[in-house]
Amino acid sequence: MAKRRSRLLNARGFKRAIFGLSALLGKGLPWGLAFGLVGLLSISVKQMLHADPYFQVELIKVFPSGVLTGSEHQFLEAQTRGRSLFDINLKEISRHLERNPKVKRAEVVRALPKQLSIFIATRSPFIQIQLKEGGPYYLAASDQLVLSAQSSPRPDLAVLEDFGSAKKSYSVGSLYQNKDFYLLFDLLEALKTDPLLGKQNVSRLSRDQLGNLTLIFQDGIELKIGKSVSFPESARAVLRSLLNSEDRNQILYIDLRYRDMIIKKKS
Repeated sequence: MAKRRSRLLNARGFKRAIFGLSALLGKGLPWGLAFGLVGLLSISVKQMLHADPYFQVELIKVFPSGVLTGSEHQFLEAQTRGRSLFDINLKEISRHLERNPKVKRAEVVRALPKQLSIFIATRSPFIQIQLKEGGPYYLAASDQLVLSAQSSPRPDLAVLEDFGSAKKSYSVGSLYQNKDFYLLFDLLEALKTDPLLGKQNVSRLSRDQLGNLTLIFQDGIELKIGKSVSFPESARAVLRSLLNSEDRNQILYIDLRYRDMIIKKKS
C-alpha cells in the first residue's frame, strides 16, 4: 500500500511539473530558460526513478546458465542488492564478467521493472596443447585464450604437440603464444572438408620449431604435411592408395613435404 501511494505521489508531482512548464511556455518564457527548466525537470524525474522502490532489483537472470563461477554470482549480488535498476553500472558488470576466460562477451540489460538480464557469449575449447612430454594439456579457444589445464587429454579434441615451444607453461586466461596459430586454425578447418584427410581419424598434431606440422592418425601413422594440406592430385592419388591398402598397418610415416613422397615402413 505504501509503495502504491509513493508511486501515485510521484506521478502527481510529475504531472504538476509538466502543467507548470506548459503554462510558462504559453506566457512567452524565453527559450533558454525553458530549456533549463526542461533539464531540471529531467533531473527530477531521474531522481524519482532512482529513488522509487518499485524499480529495485529483485531478479538476475543469466543466459546461458552454468557459465559463471560462484564468486561471480556473489559479485552480481553485491552489485545489485537493495539498489534500483537505474543505479546499476552495466559496463562495469560486463567488464568484470569478461575476465572469466570462458566468457567471450557479456551484455547486461535492464528488464523493467525489477530484473537484470545478462546474455553471455561463451568460448569453447578448439584444441588441446601439450608443450612437453608428460606435461599438462592446455585447452585453448579459437582466439588462443587458454581456458583450462588438465593432466589427461580430452577424447573429443585433437592434441597439438608443441614440444619446440620456448614457453613451457601457461596460466588460465593467458594467450597461447604461437605466431602460426591462425594457420593451424585454417588447416584444421580445411581438414574437416578435405575429401581424403577428412575421413581419417586425426588424434594428434605435432609441430616442430619451423612450424611444420605432422598429422598423427588414431592408428599411429604419421603424415608429415609441412604447413598446408594443399598438395598435387597425383600425390593425393598415391596417398589414397596407401591409406586404403591392406599394408597400411606396416606404415610408420608418410612425408609429403618434398617433390618425391617418402614412405617409411615399420622395421
